[in-house]
Parts: sequence; C-alpha cells; structure tokens
Amino acid sequence: MFAPERVCLYSEPDHYAVYAWGNIMIACWSRAATGPAVERVALMRKGMHSRHPEGVSIIYLIGKDAGLPTAEARAGVQEMMARFSGQRACLAIIVQGDGFGASAQRAAITGVRVQVEAAFAMQVFDRTEQAARWLPERHREHTGVAVSPNELVALLDQLMAEL
Repeated sequence: MFAPERVCLYSEPDHYAVYAWGNIMIACWSRAATGPAVERVALMRKGMHSRHPEGVSIIYLIGKDAGLPTAEARAGVQEMMARFSGQRACLAIIVQGDGFGASAQRAAITGVRVQVEAAFAMQVFDRTEQAARWLPERHREHTGVAVSPNELVALLDQLMAEL
C-alpha cells in the first residue's frame, strides 16, 4: 500500500488548488471553476499522465460556496474528460453541502458527463468517506496501485477543511 506525500501542483488562493498524491490528482474548488482555471487543471492532468503512465485517478472536491462553473469551464471539463478518458482510472467528485447549491452542482456535473463517452468509472458523493470507500478498488484495478481508504479519507478531510 502506498503512502505518498501530498504535493501542491498549482494554487490560486481562495479559488482552487491542484494536488498530486502519488498517481491521484485532487483538484479543490473553493470558488466556481472558470475556463482559464480548467485549462490550468488540464495542464496539470497532462503532467500527471506523463509521470504516471500506469494511470491516474482524479478527485474533485467542490466547496459548499463554490458556485456553478462557467459555461467555458463546463466545456473545458467536457473536453478534458474526453481527452483523458482512456488514461483515467476513475473519477470521484465530492460536492460539499446540501440544498439548492449542491443540487445545482450535481446537475451541472451530470450535464457534462452525459455528453462524453467515457471509458472510466465516475461517481458523485456527498461525503469524503463515501469516496474513500469507492475509489481504492477501482484505482487498484486500473493502475495496480493500492490505496489505503483510511489514509485517503484523512487527506480528503484535511483538504475539505481548507476549502
């Protein structure tokens, strides 16, 4: 089981940050995604693929006050999903909060997903614990790298607290 360190790949304070944790990329959004931000995330994703040809899993943490992504950001995410479809082990999205804002986030995610034929597992979650139970098995199946659910949930909780 691997226990990598969290490495910050890029950060725009009070907007978003992208981290690597071994061959898992985690993008944390405290404000709405924009086209330029998604372009930067795509560059980080490309770099992750270069460093980890065995495959990469992606986790998006969306803060409760993030707001909806712009149309340009949604198009960029859609393009990124299609571009890296065969190179992604799985995608977990954790939407913090409840009520209308969280429901609108989930609807936007669904809208992007249905427009892309993807060869990877994807799931949207309310809590970090759910994602930490779901991701490790899929990650190992596609990359050969085992992930500790307990270490993953501890990392995700820490990152969520920083949003």
